[in-house]
Amino acid sequence: MITIKDLAKIADVSPTTVSNVLNGRFQKVSDETLAKVQAVIEETNYVSNMGGRLLANHGSRIIGVIIHYNRSRLELSIAQTPFHSELIGFLEESIRNNNYYMMLHTSMNYEESIRMASAWNVEGLIVLGGNANEIESFLKATDIPVVFIDSYADPQLPNYYNVGLADFEGARLMTSYLIEAGFNKIGFLADMVIPDGVDAERLKGFQQAYREHQLAYQPDNFISIDYRKAVRHQMFEQFIKKDLNTYDALFFASDYYAVDTMNLFLDAGISVPEQISITGFDNNILSEQSRPRLTTVSQNILEKGQTAVEMLLKIIRAEKIEANNIALPVEIVKRQSVSSRKIDV
Repeated sequence: MITIKDLAKIADVSPTTVSNVLNGRFQKVSDETLAKVQAVIEETNYVSNMGGRLLANHGSRIIGVIIHYNRSRLELSIAQTPFHSELIGFLEESIRNNNYYMMLHTSMNYEESIRMASAWNVEGLIVLGGNANEIESFLKATDIPVVFIDSYADPQLPNYYNVGLADFEGARLMTSYLIEAGFNKIGFLADMVIPDGVDAERLKGFQQAYREHQLAYQPDNFISIDYRKAVRHQMFEQFIKKDLNTYDALFFASDYYAVDTMNLFLDAGISVPEQISITGFDNNILSEQSRPRLTTVSQNILEKGQTAVEMLLKIIRAEKIEANNIALPVEIVKRQSVSSRKIDV
């Protein structure tokens, strides 16, 4: 099998020069040497057809996608969560349709993500997850074009680009929908003691709807749940015994937790929506397959992925960006998990 040293000998250059060409570090190689090394690579069929196309385009043609997960990843694989799996699929499709290739990395450590991004020979990055401080650190640590998804950071940060969702408005609309339907005590549930990022925005939207309807928001309107299934189920066993009659509706920050809780209630003999109504956020496949089907806030994950890729490619091509922070619209999807006795669904 031919080696880099063999290529270097044939092209009469150093192995380092060949390595630079193979890894897309063309700024370190003269045009004449680049052409010579590429000719040898093609003649010897050293790289695959994909590699040859990359070299011919004078760029790696690779978009890195970094999924920065929180502690809940320890409980559930990203491949098992409908939101992440759908988003990854749509990102890959959009990247491929633009004649690029996707490199995927998942990490619980933002510093690790920064190191990985610096080591990759990518033309741009799409990053999902991270708080404001982590995002600012990421931007300071790399000069690679980056587009974030669902991030909440200072929009005035240099080189900050984000494609998100109208999280605040979605939660406000759903909460108003429930209040206007006659539900008097609604619980908002998320898996943080102090919500951050998208969950924080959704909680703010929930609180805003209470204010708009001249209702007093109380601390027990927010219910912190555990990301660990066993612990969360124990919490809801106690909830059924002590607090079930306190609430007439529960609004979950994600469809996954909403459907999981409906299943738990079903096993415990609690009828949804007759005894308590439940809503979610995302409108993923779980909301459609659950029984009863879940009333939820819908987001277009395909549009989110495509918009992020389009924005990143504009940055790479140094084209004008109309808006650096996009919040895609949402809508309420009415199904059967909200009691028909109180609202026409």
